[in-house]
Amino acid sequence: MVISSKDVKTIYFCPRKAKFEIRSRKQTSGLQSSGMNFQTDAFGCTLVADVDEVVSEKPLIVKISKTGKKLAEYHMLESAFVGYVIESCGKHLESIIVESPYYSVTVNWKPYVSKMLSMIGTFCETDDFRVVKTHLCRTCQYSAECFREIVNTESLTFLHGVKEKTLEKLKSYGIRTLKDVINMSPIIEELIGKEKTKRLVFQAQSILNNKPILIKPLPKISEGLYLDIESYTPISFDYLFGILDNGLYVPFLAPDPNHEEDTFKKVIEYISKSGNPVYHFHNYEVNRFKKLARRYNIELPKSFFSRFIDVYKLYVDYVALPVPSYSLKSIARYFGFNWRTQLNGQLVVHSYAEYLATGDERILQEILMYNEDDVRATEFILKKLKEIF
Repeated sequence: MVISSKDVKTIYFCPRKAKFEIRSRKQTSGLQSSGMNFQTDAFGCTLVADVDEVVSEKPLIVKISKTGKKLAEYHMLESAFVGYVIESCGKHLESIIVESPYYSVTVNWKPYVSKMLSMIGTFCETDDFRVVKTHLCRTCQYSAECFREIVNTESLTFLHGVKEKTLEKLKSYGIRTLKDVINMSPIIEELIGKEKTKRLVFQAQSILNNKPILIKPLPKISEGLYLDIESYTPISFDYLFGILDNGLYVPFLAPDPNHEEDTFKKVIEYISKSGNPVYHFHNYEVNRFKKLARRYNIELPKSFFSRFIDVYKLYVDYVALPVPSYSLKSIARYFGFNWRTQLNGQLVVHSYAEYLATGDERILQEILMYNEDDVRATEFILKKLKEIF
């Protein structure tokens, strides 16, 4: 098994997902390196330090590129992985720089080597990991498989909207399975209230019966536009506004930040001329419109935003679904929609960074395809609501 330093974050949060990804990589094209790499063997595996830049060879200084706003523990473990592999190759490593648009830090990685080796050793020597619910589930292509495994045990793990503290409270009252939620609903009602209990019961019934359940009557759903925005978050640049209009994908692409204002104004004009509802998934699009309007001193009336309808809210408020999360990908995949790329909200940021660095138009075309699939998926699941209920 070949483990890259780029796998460390996934191993840290969800080793089960990491196992799936590494096995899949082995069956396809193998490890995709982003730069110069070093390798060594440990725990019966090949460890590959994949660095983004060799800043200096004498003394040896390497750089790991990130996009986030702050350093986290998994960054230090990734740095320890890189440092350990390089020095295992007989090199003297002067320093590791971890850099994003928000910071550039020379990290002290050596104190993290012991914890990193323990984590990697356990990962290499363990065949199967238990299912855990993390933030990675929202975009994970393997979450449906994990969900099916959990359903067989009737575990409460994937009950939507239930936080860890609530789960622990329920378990303390002997409520440990989905059937317990249904049968012991009067106790739950005393703990969390009538409305939340009602939703939990519907959710449990939906999972056990593997079918959608309507919580309350749906509002009227009209034909409209579908909107999805792609942003390069390191510099808060909204470069792509994808609109689906009567089956036609209309991308508004800003080639650089200097064209963001003009592109945004064209999108506003297009939406204003339509007069139809604007469907989007979650609140990101509305938040970005408000921020861009403030940035460019554009007055957008309340009537403009009143046309924006969040499809995520429609599902959360009106429907119980047997899905691992209420993400766009989980819902759309449940109903049979498939994306043409492997991109997700995090990977697309890295892809765009690669496009900026290389100018490779194939990368941009993949991003456009991903954005188009997102708006088509939003339309797809909205139409499913109308079909089913």
